[in-house]
This record gives sequence, structure tokens and C-alpha cells, in this order.
Amino acid sequence: MTEIYGHRGARGERPENTIEAVLYAKALGLAGIECDVALTRDLVPVLHHDPDLFADNFIRDMDFEQLHRQAPHIPTLARALQAAPRMQWLIEIKTFPGAPEKTWPPAVMAESVIAVLGNQEISQACILAFDWRVLSAVAVAAPELRRICLTAPETEQARFTWWGKDMIGAVPDAVARVKAYGWAPFHASLTASEIERARDLGLRIFPWTVNEPAEFARLAPMVDGIITDFPSRIGR
Repeated sequence: MTEIYGHRGARGERPENTIEAVLYAKALGLAGIECDVALTRDLVPVLHHDPDLFADNFIRDMDFEQLHRQAPHIPTLARALQAAPRMQWLIEIKTFPGAPEKTWPPAVMAESVIAVLGNQEISQACILAFDWRVLSAVAVAAPELRRICLTAPETEQARFTWWGKDMIGAVPDAVARVKAYGWAPFHASLTASEIERARDLGLRIFPWTVNEPAEFARLAPMVDGIITDFPSRIGR
């Protein structure tokens, strides 16, 4: 049976990347939660999609206490994990190869998240990233941790920037080349032939963000997990 993951908790039904969303996804009985991680100046991983709190006010330039005063709804990764320790976690580490000033470097981001995971008793966690340098850093620091390559049409077009040099050929082959556990492609661009190739390569497949029942019906029989904003209406 295809597993359902709440995107940013369940951003279509609850405020994204919040404890409220985590508890909502848990109450629905979902397989897991997808979340985004930023890193404060004092190296505290927090749940937030964008690198800045508002225009050019980057989280990497704020201590956690300062961030908490301005945005008390933003939880630490540790607190979020503690709210749902038995769920599967798809943790996306956000970095930007074309704008490195927006975040800490990939290795620092990866090591900070790994440190939090090491202090938590959770069932399962995977690290996701569009910037595959993050996944390389995870492979060095915690080779046992599962890694999932995120892709989108824009990052595929700029693959040498986002994925690394020599990343030519079909996308599933590039994912397999970095020895990832799985692949998380944009749902609308995912084809049956790509899924077949990914299967041949032994990859798990987690398309995002599947919000319509018809798209769920198309993909669910062929993939391992569905990431959705609306978990209450998808696959139920």
C-alpha cells in the first residue's frame, strides 16, 4: 500500500511546518511527515520553508531566541520530532547553490540535523535535498542515514549546479549514481518509463506534491509514497 506523507505537516489543512500540523498528521494516522529545515546563527535546526523570515532577514543571521521572539510558531526540529517520534520523517535540508549567503554551507546544515537526530528516538528518518551537496555531506557524516534526491524541472535544467558535475543522462540514473535510497520528483513531470527505470535501479519513489485524487490514482499503484498538502482527501 502506498504510504501518505503530509507535506510540511499538512500545509493545505493546517499551518505549515508547525507543531499543530505535526499533531494533525499524527492524528490522521499518516505514515509520515515531510518538513523543511533552516538553521539559525547558533546552529539550531528549525522548521521553516524559506531561508528568510521576511525579505532578506535570513534565519542563518538570527539566534534561535531572536527568531522565537519574532516567530514563536516556528518550532525546533527537536521539538517537532518529539511530537511524533513513531512517524516516518522526510526532512528536507534547504540550501541554495546559486545563493550561498542565504544559508549555512551544506555540510554545516547536514551535521546540525544529524546531531539532533542522534539525540532523538524516532522510528525512521530520511534526509531530502534539491542541492545534492547536502546528501554528499550526509553520506560522509552518517552513511547509515537514508538519503532521497529531490528533483524539479528547474533543477534538472540546471543539474550541474544542483546535482554536481558529470550528472548526465536520465534522472533516475543520476539519483542512483549518488547511491541514494530514493527519489522525490515533481509529480506532474514523472512518467511511467521513469518509474520503471527507477525501479530497475532499486530506488524508492516519493513524488511531491500530489493534491488531486486523479493524480493520486495515476501514481499510487507505481510509487512507494505520496507527499501531499491535503492528506485528509488523498488516498482515503
